[in-house]
Amino acid sequence: MKKHNLIKKEFAAFALSTAMVFSMFPAITPAPIANAATAATEASNSKKVTTAEDDLENIFTTIDLMDASISELSSAMEKGELTAVQLVQMYLDRINAYDKSLNLNSIISINPDALTEAAKLDQLKAEGKIKGKLHGIPIIVKDNYDVAGMATTAGSASLANSIAPDDCYVVKKLKEQGAIILAKANMSEFASSGSDSRSTLGGTAHNPYDTTRSSAGSSGGTAVAVTCNFAAAGLGTDTGSSIRRPSSFNNLYGIRPSKGLTSIDGVIPLNADRDVTGPLCRSAEDLAIMLEGMAGTDPADSYTADANNLIPSGGYTSNLTSNSLKGKKIGYLSNSFGYSVLNTGEVATGSAVSLDNKISGMVTKAKSNLVKAGATLVDVSNLIPETLITSLRQKTSYSVFEWDMNEYLASLGENAPCKTVKDIMNTGLGVNYINISVKNPANSLSEMTNPRTTEDWNTCWNNMLNFRTTISKILKDNGIDAVIYVSQTDVANVQEENANLAKTTVNKNNAASYINYFGPVAGLPDMMMPMGFAKTDAANGYTEKMPLGMSMFTSYGNEETLFEIAYAYEQQAGSSIRKAPDSVPALKDENVNAYLDNLMDAVYSIDYDKYTVYPEAKIKKMYSKYDAAEKVNTNDIYETYDAAYDLAVAYDSVLTALNGKEKVETPTVSKPAKAKILSVSRTASNKKITITMQKQKEITGYEIQYSTSKNFTSPTTKTVTSSTVKKAVNKLNAKKTYYVRVRAYKTSNTKKIYGAWSAIKKISITK
Repeated sequence: MKKHNLIKKEFAAFALSTAMVFSMFPAITPAPIANAATAATEASNSKKVTTAEDDLENIFTTIDLMDASISELSSAMEKGELTAVQLVQMYLDRINAYDKSLNLNSIISINPDALTEAAKLDQLKAEGKIKGKLHGIPIIVKDNYDVAGMATTAGSASLANSIAPDDCYVVKKLKEQGAIILAKANMSEFASSGSDSRSTLGGTAHNPYDTTRSSAGSSGGTAVAVTCNFAAAGLGTDTGSSIRRPSSFNNLYGIRPSKGLTSIDGVIPLNADRDVTGPLCRSAEDLAIMLEGMAGTDPADSYTADANNLIPSGGYTSNLTSNSLKGKKIGYLSNSFGYSVLNTGEVATGSAVSLDNKISGMVTKAKSNLVKAGATLVDVSNLIPETLITSLRQKTSYSVFEWDMNEYLASLGENAPCKTVKDIMNTGLGVNYINISVKNPANSLSEMTNPRTTEDWNTCWNNMLNFRTTISKILKDNGIDAVIYVSQTDVANVQEENANLAKTTVNKNNAASYINYFGPVAGLPDMMMPMGFAKTDAANGYTEKMPLGMSMFTSYGNEETLFEIAYAYEQQAGSSIRKAPDSVPALKDENVNAYLDNLMDAVYSIDYDKYTVYPEAKIKKMYSKYDAAEKVNTNDIYETYDAAYDLAVAYDSVLTALNGKEKVETPTVSKPAKAKILSVSRTASNKKITITMQKQKEITGYEIQYSTSKNFTSPTTKTVTSSTVKKAVNKLNAKKTYYVRVRAYKTSNTKKIYGAWSAIKKISITK
């Protein structure tokens, strides 16, 4: 499990202990560890013995949740370590702990039915019914996706009461695979900005790696939520760069699929000809799993007519191996590898400047990882020159927002609070950006009367198709599997805000602007991959390292190749390219705290008199780990887990040494029962204690030991006897802690026959 990578522990090879039992609903509650001696006795008769270390391993902790993949979560549920209800609650706990307190503002609304849906999925699993790869997996969707019974707002207060009558097609497909819609994410209002994610309902979504910086847009809320481990995965939309730019700034994988591979029906549009739905995830495999669940022909979305034919027979996960980059020929566009322009708001100003060394170093390392994993890199600037790109993208822009938006609003039925864009405008609610009016997102009300089959629209659409086929043909004719390029030439910009949320940010964008062309205009699949973290000036924020990604596109319908490349690249690069934000660590874990309490009780339940050996060094080490565990800060899961792990290993080591070493006795008379101390009380002087034992029949008396040593090996250990159930002990040392135990005995001839020692009582002498 990933927690051990974080804590950097090496596990012991073999040890013996008892099994712990966990109740999986409604909360994980470890039962007390059984009597250690019984466990050791039974161990020799058991083929597989569960150790204390194993018991700890079998708890799905809040550390395990951090960056857990969909496959890992599914595996934990399959093994019975986790339920969907528990998983939903763990993510909700993180949202409640961090989203508002850190001013992240990634979430607009929580699905009130998420726990109920999770319980139903748990019941199906108990009946042996699994819906699909996403069974019980909580995801977050951008708040322009329709989810039945929830408001779909696009971040706008004007649509706060616009309740979706049903699920959009993509959400419906994911639910059919067992996904749980956990929450809806913040976004730039009406998806109108790629630079940030500000809305009247959600405020500004801030970057969790440095909350003074931008999360990018328009799917910034989804990106922040996913990178903060508020859900297993997330959904965004991309019209210009709105999945990929937030993925870059938030250390995620994000894909803009081929136009028409995923449905946009039931999603608030910006420009239906360019809009796509797609996932944002923490790993390449998760991205493939999510797209696999989303892709397909939707009868209500004509763009997807050929989608089923684009999906490979084995899906997008069947060929994901560390060797899948071998033999791949990857092009790169040198135009994008060294130039940037300063931007204020949405307006480009200034002259091109060289790419910063910190960014160029990241790019070089990313290219090196591709080569190390088996790829060949070639400069394709001569195959796809800037002049060709400029020519292909001419007359491809045609604003149809109002037409598309009115079509969406009409789908909501008669109860929709706003039925037209004009209704939205008349509410007077919305954010005004500099240069972008969200109160009036359309360029002209007259556009709604223009049919979509006009000559201008046909020209633009045909030019977009020509862009697509031309680039796809160049790649295929030259054996180019994919093309990489640098889409952002600096890390997330610092944001300034004022009362009316007007945009006052300064950003650096790529002069070539390829992120806006190959995917949005040509409709080609375009993916963002993390490159790692760039050093930055902490004076411009409060951190010295910020994430940044690299873009990659391929021919139309060739998503499978992008996933193969991304997965092998990820395996080669290792953990250096992805790290959850330090601002949102794993939360306190009550299950681990309960486990540690039970384990500490078990340590003092070992009856050493039952054995012929006394592994003193191992016992001493175990008690030292016990002492450390007593001092642990249980609000810190990492510290608590460390202490629990160390004590479990030491405990198992002691039981291993004791195993099979029990004393074999054939007494002529029966042994007394195990003794029990009813109370240990102090007198007013505080240097005399009275021990009261449980009365036993047919015994000679009681042997009492008291010591300042927990294991009674110290020279301070004293032994006294009593023929009655009460015994006074005098002359105890001040400011000492004493440990007391008792055993009953019988006399047979001249031999004493002892019963088992009682549980140990502890008392402190304070005066």
